[in-house]
Amino acid sequence: MLDEFITDAYATPTLRWLASHLPGRLLSKFSSRREPGIADERVSCLWGTTVLEHARHQLGYSRVETWNKLDGRFSSAAGELAARHQTDLLLYSPYAWEAFTRSYRHQPKRVLFQYHPHIGTERRILDADAARHPGYGESFAQHEEYQLPEHLARRERDAWKHADLIFCASSFTRDSLLAAGCDASRCRVVPYGIDVLPPGELQPPPQTFQALFVGSGGQRKGLHHLLMAWRNAKLPAGSRLTLVCRVLDQGIKTLLEGLKNVTLIQGLGARELQELYAKSTLFVMPSLVEGFGQVYLEALAHGCPVLGTANTCLPDIGTEREGVFLTPSADVDALVSRLEALGQNLPGNAEIRRAARALAAAYPWQGFRKMIRHHLAG
Repeated sequence: MLDEFITDAYATPTLRWLASHLPGRLLSKFSSRREPGIADERVSCLWGTTVLEHARHQLGYSRVETWNKLDGRFSSAAGELAARHQTDLLLYSPYAWEAFTRSYRHQPKRVLFQYHPHIGTERRILDADAARHPGYGESFAQHEEYQLPEHLARRERDAWKHADLIFCASSFTRDSLLAAGCDASRCRVVPYGIDVLPPGELQPPPQTFQALFVGSGGQRKGLHHLLMAWRNAKLPAGSRLTLVCRVLDQGIKTLLEGLKNVTLIQGLGARELQELYAKSTLFVMPSLVEGFGQVYLEALAHGCPVLGTANTCLPDIGTEREGVFLTPSADVDALVSRLEALGQNLPGNAEIRRAARALAAAYPWQGFRKMIRHHLAG
């Protein structure tokens, strides 16, 4: 259905030829920057914007300000193409403002993909948590995205106001728009998909409680709540929590000190991560704010049950019988109780692992694309 796909770094035919002479790791990285289902001639790459973005990063400019300034170039390019070819617009929320607000000789349908909860909801939740748990919100405490000039801040905050149709990957994201004043009739919830694993035997369920967290080590993911709960929970002997985080906020690093049976891994390959999912009893990420949470589906695809909050995709995709468990957001005591119960019930439970894998298989990417096409045509 695409007239043109506008993006940044993309594996064009020339780049693929050049990459074929690179070492395997670099070749794999370049190859991942392409979607075979999109014809090469329909792709427009804004390479100049990509180079400028990385140059600003290296020179120490604010990353948030850089993104907000340069994202407008993608939106403007989309608007120019839509005007030239008299087509409609389907744009991610950071790249919509300029295209949505310009004038056209035709009447394009403006379709927005709001992939992250509205900033008003995000700020309310993170501010409240920072007040209850000071010292653990280093990334959020900088409030960089909230100190932008108004002409930049409104780009993502208010783009939904100009959309005829809005896609959200979770009900939580949709509800954040409703809280900002959006009419529910304009919103469609379409959960993301997962690359379904080929049929095969699941690994035997662990006989001990092996919990896994994969995500950024900051306040938004609720890692401080998890570490507090892990410290207080009475768990079976041999229980272990593994954290896979590229970066950690300093306050959360402090929480790790003295915690027993917790392993931190900073940097892990895709294959090793898949093995961790398959060997874990429970994936747990008690996020405060999550547009979706792709890692939940990744864990389920490997037969690993998941524990998270309602501020994620989880209420949309499954039930406890299918290996999806919920805990109230920001409630450490409730998280302690959940961990203690699951620590007793999940080890050795092969049935819940089969149900978890079957649940993930119900969310193939083909299904996601089918629903997007259905609503676009509606």
